[in-house]
Amino acid sequence: MKPVLFSFGAIHLYSYGLSIALGVLLALFLMNRRALRTGFPKPDEVFDMAFTILVWGFAGARLFYVIQNLSYYAAEPLKIFAVWEGGLIFYGGAIMAFAGMLLVGRKRKWPFWKTLDFIMPYGALTHAFGRVGCFLNGCCYGKACDLSWAVRFPEVPYKVHPTQLYEAIFDLVLFAFLIARRERARFEGEIALLYFLLYGFGRYLIEFLREPSWLWLGLTSNQWLSAVIILASFILYRFLKSKVCPEVRHHFQDVLSGKR
Repeated sequence: MKPVLFSFGAIHLYSYGLSIALGVLLALFLMNRRALRTGFPKPDEVFDMAFTILVWGFAGARLFYVIQNLSYYAAEPLKIFAVWEGGLIFYGGAIMAFAGMLLVGRKRKWPFWKTLDFIMPYGALTHAFGRVGCFLNGCCYGKACDLSWAVRFPEVPYKVHPTQLYEAIFDLVLFAFLIARRERARFEGEIALLYFLLYGFGRYLIEFLREPSWLWLGLTSNQWLSAVIILASFILYRFLKSKVCPEVRHHFQDVLSGKR
């Protein structure tokens, strides 16, 4: 593990922060390229969208982590701002980023579902880079195991599942799937809801390989959140699909009958 990549006197380059920065820059590049190609959003709005998600999401991810470790940060309040050491909770970031997009999007008059469809694949890509940063930082590792690819971190005397890399690989696969799927999307909101549905399912499974900090009825807090997100995404997916399907069916009926 290498939390600090380079040091120049008192200046340190942290692997966690660099990983996230690289993910954000790559996502911005790809978002801007698609905006230029499709016309949505306007190229000058890409940065505004990314900035909204980054600021709100980062604040939410850190806030949820601090709340879960309140006793530690109550004794060390200045450590709240030491984000380069790690300590972000994805679901906290997702909830706050969603709220930020809702508030800012309404003010800017961005179409809600279309905007989410545009953003979510790149969210998966950025998240993959963030998980690589977690691995280099030595946090968010899994349970003890003796598999050939198990990893030993400085904080534990035994080898563990590299769950950070499991999730990074999963996020990259999810990114590729969403990019391929968006050209065949049948309704606005499909790509965003597929992201939440599939990510929730993947995170639910990966949580079984991580040491739980909190359990209720045998499930971790992230598994309960995943279950809620899976259910809500599925219901919304079916609802939006049912609204568009009659229109599609009538269109094909008209084509077959020669009306169009």
